Amino acid sequence: MEYKRRLLLAAKLVLSSDLRDEGGHPPDPADLGVTATLKPHQIEGVSWLICRYHLGVSVILGDEMGLGKTLQAISFLSYLKIQSLSCGPFLVLCPLSVTDGWISEFTKFCPALRVLLYVGEKKHRLGLRRMMYENLQRQSSFLDDLPFDVLLTTYDIALLDQNFLSQIPWHHVVIDEAQRLKNPYSVLYNVLEQKFIMPRRLLLTGTPIQNNLTEIWALMHFCMPSVFGTLEQFISTFKEAGISSKGSESDRVKRQFGILRYILRAFMFGEQKLCLLRGEL
Repeated sequence: MEYKRRLLLAAKLVLSSDLRDEGGHPPDPADLGVTATLKPHQIEGVSWLICRYHLGVSVILGDEMGLGKTLQAISFLSYLKIQSLSCGPFLVLCPLSVTDGWISEFTKFCPALRVLLYVGEKKHRLGLRRMMYENLQRQSSFLDDLPFDVLLTTYDIALLDQNFLSQIPWHHVVIDEAQRLKNPYSVLYNVLEQKFIMPRRLLLTGTPIQNNLTEIWALMHFCMPSVFGTLEQFISTFKEAGISSKGSESDRVKRQFGILRYILRAFMFGEQKLCLLRGEL
């Protein structure tokens, strides 16, 4: 199938579900399993994530800093577990500087999820791995008897301990500050994509997504590699849209940029998405 047509068809299938769900009821807060009272935009975000999950789509949540992306992600993972949509395990990757924030929100708002903080020196991490191994030796089922629902670790440790962490079949992976994945040639990008088992992916970013075709493709391809194909295909198809912010106003450029906005709208949600789609970035 011709590349642009494939992208448009995928976006149409996803966005048509939004039209069917218009006027539908958001999830009952009790169904989320969190103690926090979510704000309307957070409820909307979690509802969107649930909808995309049912469609089998991996996505980007691009709210600005301070709008509660962490709580939305935690509520989403809790919903998957409580509603028996996914038994886990879940993996959360983030910078070391925000691990305390993640642990604090899990503890405060979702104590039912068992969270293992997998950070620290090599000897400490070896002890955690030994604890997991010994726990599994006492059990008969691998996935049902892991001593955690969520494993929280950093990008650096994901690389250092990739041989261990990549053996676990993660049901869903949340990557915070996902702007780290805007370089498709980075070691982190390629290790996660090629070695880790992560069929469902949620990227969180509070950094504006620029009109840079390589960066846009890198994030979208990480979410949906089978849909977004190769970088060469993407750039060849949208190269004129990529320069639309530099003053070119031809009808062809506007049409290409409009197609790109339509496609991205299916896989991105939040204020950063809105800025991009309005052509403000």
